[in-house]
Amino acid sequence: MSLRTYAFTAIAFALLSGASVEARQQRSQPTREHAREHADGELASLRLERNPLAPVYVVMSRRSYNGMRDLMQQPVAKSDSAGTPLVLAQIRAHQLSRVSERIHANEGRCGGYFAFATRAEAEAFLRSDRSLQAMKSLPVRVEYTLDNAATVDPWLSQVQHTNIYNTIAHLSAYQNRYYASNEGRVAAEWIRNTWQALAGNRTDVTSELFACSTCATQPSVILTIRGTDSPDEIVVLGAHLDSINGSAGGSVLQRAPGADDDASGIATLTEVLRVAMASGWKPRRTVKFMGYAAEEVGLRGSNAIAQAHKLSGANVVAVLQMDMTNYKTSTNIDMRLVSDYSNAELKLFLTRLFDTYLAPRGMNRGTDFCGYACSDHASWTSAGYPSGFFFEAGTGASSGGAFPQIHTANDTLANMANSAQNSAKFAQLGLAFLGEAAKTASSKTAPVAGSDD
Repeated sequence: MSLRTYAFTAIAFALLSGASVEARQQRSQPTREHAREHADGELASLRLERNPLAPVYVVMSRRSYNGMRDLMQQPVAKSDSAGTPLVLAQIRAHQLSRVSERIHANEGRCGGYFAFATRAEAEAFLRSDRSLQAMKSLPVRVEYTLDNAATVDPWLSQVQHTNIYNTIAHLSAYQNRYYASNEGRVAAEWIRNTWQALAGNRTDVTSELFACSTCATQPSVILTIRGTDSPDEIVVLGAHLDSINGSAGGSVLQRAPGADDDASGIATLTEVLRVAMASGWKPRRTVKFMGYAAEEVGLRGSNAIAQAHKLSGANVVAVLQMDMTNYKTSTNIDMRLVSDYSNAELKLFLTRLFDTYLAPRGMNRGTDFCGYACSDHASWTSAGYPSGFFFEAGTGASSGGAFPQIHTANDTLANMANSAQNSAKFAQLGLAFLGEAAKTASSKTAPVAGSDD
């Protein structure tokens, strides 16, 4: 979940200065202009990261603001398109860790705000907000149906929790995956390479590193499987790849294993991709697997991507977030569907999906209230796209049911019973979502090079 510390976030429309580094299948180099803009944005980001007194303009719920009035300057009452009472205020970069700590302590949750480099950017973000459009029941861009059991059912038994465990172990072995650290970038590159390797030589699959001007040196990862019948309809499965230690004050040397938050989400997506690719599956709709950069410091990577899709007019028909999948206590609930800042039609679809594919396997679902801007699905909601979020089902009241060791040096596999079996349940959910949201290519579609067909 998003515990933002130390640095500013700039999302809004400057996000399009983020640029994609070509996939490894595309051998062409970026243009000189592209490279120069990327470098300029990165240098500007690094300069601001090094200035703890840099002004930051935060947008948060009124409830969150009430718990930290002493930290805020020049507060102005605002609201988003859904009518949620918000506050736009100024703070210093070094105070963001205190903001995060207070939200966690007062509300039992993580995240809770967006942050910007300028007041103008914050104002522009609020004016363009499309949360109401994304949340309410509208004539959906695509009909959500459950009719692809022939693809989904064989997948579910192929999930191997040991694969998920090994991925979590690798990612949590980095000193940290903090967005401004060198290891944060190395981790992103490892994820891209791992995902691309799972796709083999398939010509319908590309991968890229998506750089954002406010994400320091850490890019997001995007792997795209091009759809056959309806390639302009896009299905997204995402998780954030960065980690943070809330007490480290933004240090690039912090110890932040982030095993649950959110190596577990990345590992879950990796297993979903492995199973689908091993079967030679081809989707009817285009699918994008995403590992978001810099989530812990303001949803920077996901907002860059979501805003880019909005401004290009992309038809994203469904988004599933995987943020923290491996923690479970003695409760009989296996996962909880987040009820707020999610699309009504998609929530109904996810409920039916769970009841059709996971409930017969003995799993139980519950619901949760996440709060304003709590994870990357909020980036897609704000951009006007239908998003949904199933979350782990712990019982800790002080942590909102999340793993209580997140954002510390103790977010490790060892403190989750050295097991990834709970994440395996989320992998089954992800496979069901993948098969039913993206569907399977029609039989008339020609085989893809490198597939098993």
